Amino acid sequence: MTGQSEGETLRRAGYGPTASLVVGQRGARTRQRIVEETLRLFESHGFHGTSVDAIAKAAGISRSTLYQYFESKEQIFVELLNECGSALMRVARRIGPLGPTQLGFDNLHWWLGEWAYVYDKYATMFVQWARVDTPGTGPTVRPLVTGFSRSYRERIALRLESSDVVGLDPLDAALAVTAVVHRFNYFRHMRVVPPWLNSDQLLDGLAVFVQLLLFPNTPLEVFDVVERPPRRPQPDVRTPARYETADKIPDRLADLRPRAAATVRQLIDTAARLFTYHGYHGIGVAEVVAEAGFARGTFYKYFDEKLDLLLQLTRECAGDMHALVTRFTEIDPGDEDAADDLRAWLGDYLPFHARYLGVMRAWLEGTSRDPRLLAVVEQATGHMRQAALEVLARVDRPHPLDPDLAVTIQGALLERMPEAALQQDPHRPPGEIIELIAAVMMRCLYNSGGS
Repeated sequence: MTGQSEGETLRRAGYGPTASLVVGQRGARTRQRIVEETLRLFESHGFHGTSVDAIAKAAGISRSTLYQYFESKEQIFVELLNECGSALMRVARRIGPLGPTQLGFDNLHWWLGEWAYVYDKYATMFVQWARVDTPGTGPTVRPLVTGFSRSYRERIALRLESSDVVGLDPLDAALAVTAVVHRFNYFRHMRVVPPWLNSDQLLDGLAVFVQLLLFPNTPLEVFDVVERPPRRPQPDVRTPARYETADKIPDRLADLRPRAAATVRQLIDTAARLFTYHGYHGIGVAEVVAEAGFARGTFYKYFDEKLDLLLQLTRECAGDMHALVTRFTEIDPGDEDAADDLRAWLGDYLPFHARYLGVMRAWLEGTSRDPRLLAVVEQATGHMRQAALEVLARVDRPHPLDPDLAVTIQGALLERMPEAALQQDPHRPPGEIIELIAAVMMRCLYNSGGS
């Protein structure tokens, strides 16, 4: 295995106080104040929305003084990432033996608990990490984030290899674990988890999921230490014939002549790519028109603002999502062809995910409070949850995992795994990604009981 060594973590040479700067106590306090104020600004404005001038003003120093301590905003970000990355590495080094035993499950549970503690301590940085770790991030930050992620996965893969994980390549198993756990902790931070479950119950459920991911034949008695959440009655929700809420968003392509429709289509498709590549907040109208090859005047002929692009893509995403989610309800995990049906569904899901990832992340992050967008998000995500619950109900799952929590974890898996797999290997064929995701879902979500 290659990549960054454990000792390097996220640090790179050549940042911090310059060689000629005598730091001293006052300098150390100034440096620490810069870091602390940057963290606060990242929390309120995000990485992309925080400028060097804003950091200097918040720290009560001049821009030139800040540059005596850090060469750029990115290097302050790197220092903060190094802190939380080092904390994660320390926890990973202390993982005890894993396996389909009580001791193995206890060690896994401890590890995930410590992981959650580190995440909560550095929540602001991990949230920014999730938003900065996109293909379009600049040359300073992204290689360090992806380098640490690769190093972290490799350390975990070594542990899994020594624990005799079977049925999954150790690196793939490590990829699945890190993708799901990081994203689940992000969902927890964003409060996209069942609100009736307390922190211990959330951790218990995640531990059961990861244990089954690694050791699907774990005897059921191993989970006796886990408190089983009370079963909640599921509401009888009507399956929508379509997301009628999307009809309230005007279709920007309606009634256009072919040439105008082609122009608008190109602007919309360009925005979809850029939202995924840079995030909704990472681009503006100027970037969209430049990438699409049009003048700004052309954009404003058909749209009033960037939000109109997100609304149009939300409308289109809702239509494609309805068909996809409806097809998902046809999967029967107890059927002998379930794995093939799941793979076929994932074959359609991956292109959908690639096109609308930036849109769905904008939904999750609460990018807009436009009531039309919020109505679509509520109806679409409600349909997704209902469909996942219907499929889960078709298999007798004796494991102590709350169904709504299982649905949340499935959402984290489907949202993060395709992208994480490509970040690990940009040339990985879609068929291999489908096979990996299907294997994880069959091992964890549709597992009818240990041997």
